[in-house]
Amino acid sequence: MKQLVVEKNNPIPRLWETPIPKPGPGEILIRNHYSVISSGTELATIENSNKTVAEKFQNKSNLEKGLNLLKTDGFGAVWNAVFPKNILPIKLGYSSAGEVVQLGQGVHKFHVGDKVVSNGSHAEYVTVNENLCSRIPEGVDIKEASFTVLGSIALHGLRLSETTLGSKIVVIGLGIVGQLVYRLAKAQGSEVIGIDPDSERVKVDDNFFTSIEEADVSNVDAVIITAATNSNEPIEIATKISRNKSKIVVIGDIKLNISRNDFYYKELELVVSKSYGPGRYDKQYEVLGKDYPIEYVRWTENRNFEAFLKLLKQTSIHLLDLVNLEISFNDAEKIYTNFDSEKKPLSIVLRYDLESKAKLEFNSIKNLEPRDGKVNLGILGAGNFAATTILPVLKELKKECKILGIASNSGLSSENLAKNFKINNKYSTEDAILNSEEIDAIFILTPHNNHSELVIKALNKGKAVYVEKPIALTLKSLTEIEETIYQVENPKIYMGFNRRFALASQFIKEQLIKNPANSMTFRFNVPKLEKDHWTNIKEIGGGRVVGEAIHAIDLACYFFDSLPQSISASAPIDKRGNEVLDNQVFLNINFQNGAHASIQYFSDSNPQLAKERIEIHGSSSSFIIEDFQKVRYLIDNQDRSKVFNSGKGHKESIKIFLDYVSNKSENPFTWIEVKSVSSAGIIAQNFINSGKQHTV
Repeated sequence: MKQLVVEKNNPIPRLWETPIPKPGPGEILIRNHYSVISSGTELATIENSNKTVAEKFQNKSNLEKGLNLLKTDGFGAVWNAVFPKNILPIKLGYSSAGEVVQLGQGVHKFHVGDKVVSNGSHAEYVTVNENLCSRIPEGVDIKEASFTVLGSIALHGLRLSETTLGSKIVVIGLGIVGQLVYRLAKAQGSEVIGIDPDSERVKVDDNFFTSIEEADVSNVDAVIITAATNSNEPIEIATKISRNKSKIVVIGDIKLNISRNDFYYKELELVVSKSYGPGRYDKQYEVLGKDYPIEYVRWTENRNFEAFLKLLKQTSIHLLDLVNLEISFNDAEKIYTNFDSEKKPLSIVLRYDLESKAKLEFNSIKNLEPRDGKVNLGILGAGNFAATTILPVLKELKKECKILGIASNSGLSSENLAKNFKINNKYSTEDAILNSEEIDAIFILTPHNNHSELVIKALNKGKAVYVEKPIALTLKSLTEIEETIYQVENPKIYMGFNRRFALASQFIKEQLIKNPANSMTFRFNVPKLEKDHWTNIKEIGGGRVVGEAIHAIDLACYFFDSLPQSISASAPIDKRGNEVLDNQVFLNINFQNGAHASIQYFSDSNPQLAKERIEIHGSSSSFIIEDFQKVRYLIDNQDRSKVFNSGKGHKESIKIFLDYVSNKSENPFTWIEVKSVSSAGIIAQNFINSGKQHTV
């Protein structure tokens, strides 16, 4: 992605190519649509980054810091502070608006797809804590909303003035923040006058003047200074025009050489406004996401964001006429060369390219040439699922693939399958299959407890992997797989989540493009297994949620086009034996886009019921699937049915995998999707009856 930065000793900002950041706990990843250049603040940042050491030491505060550092830590510490190694460029920008594309752990207030404002920098993607962004109300122009952080600076300064309906306010400095203060003060019903020496800016409004001599500045209740200058003139003017006991609020960067007598005889009050409001620069608030109680701190920086957006929603203020220029973000470097410190543009909006969409998660190397010939396969695992489901499909697809080896813990079972399916078992052991250079892809169909280990081994050997669910039984194992993905060249992982590829699912997915769903219920009616069945042994099978019900989590992700955000799991308790009936499980999942899925996994219901029944609802439409064969769909006034005879999508899924291995198609699964669905299943299995919604 592109990020606008200013480098040390380079006065012209540059667009750097950087990786897309990942949201940490409590953070969201936003794809910017617009951001606003605040020319005064950004020029000051650029100028400061290009100051010499001598210029910096002319600042009394910096000199004192240097002397203190010399006393406490010695000359070496001062040298490192003055001439630091690995100087990072400085990000520019702090008022933007865009769309949420990914959520960090513990985020509950936002969903993927939400349009939000934030204090994110000029970059295609930014990560921001929950407390530093707010959802844009329906009907508010996203370009206009991109001014929100600047508007909150103005709003906080206005609040500090403690003015109200009928108050008389003078605003000194009519840059973008000054203009916003003026409009906010007008919106609250105050009488407002603007002062700025720039003759072009004062032409905008009849209440704008180049000097106080031209304006009626009698009985001024408050003066708000938004100018940025090395001159002491703004504070001198403010003390001169203020009435007794009035208030002076400083938002801009000005000198504060004040006259004690001026303040003493008028009993003036001076307040320096700190950015967007309470919470600014407080790590507990901005990093850890802890809010201030509203009864003690009414207007935090986040609540200021919300208040400003509400004013836009109510059309109490308008901002787009303040935009001098709108340019593509790709041309951002050029605009800074046109800035003149004496004559700065009021505001410039950067527009981001939304046509191209970068992948948020590592997937695979692109543009690989499609290969001819059959895909050579190795099969790990020779149990019932391999015999009754996977091998019959591979036999049907024999024109596209060839099985070179099949191995299992029990050599007998693998040799038996090899004979039954007429496989010339060239490699009959696990190591032989993994080490064979002529085998292109591995099917992992073993008991669940060794899936993660085999995935890692296969990836390290350069094999494409088709792994039956679950890919792992622990979150730690998931992390180990992820680390392997980023270490090997062109890793290919494909999950056995076949339900999404069933023709019934594909049919419904097409309908959901026009009629998006927001809720789903999935009921399994499965045969009861003995307690000592390997699936029920946690150390081997992991449990039936992670081993089978996880299919429903993936299908919900597919239908909603979203990832799980939080999940809870509960099960009835057999009071006679005082044990949880973990074959009777209820899952509730909240998704990042606000959708919800309820999954019921029953092994004690009537066998005449459909084994899998799914209901999908939303946009005044409803869809009902039974065993992926019968589909009833109700759209508007239509109530229709459709029958499919192709099964649960195993053949379709494997065909896509073979095309993926042959570079004829892309992987339909991203790693973030596999990881999120797998994490949800593991969490649900581990925390049945915990009574909590757990973040995925």
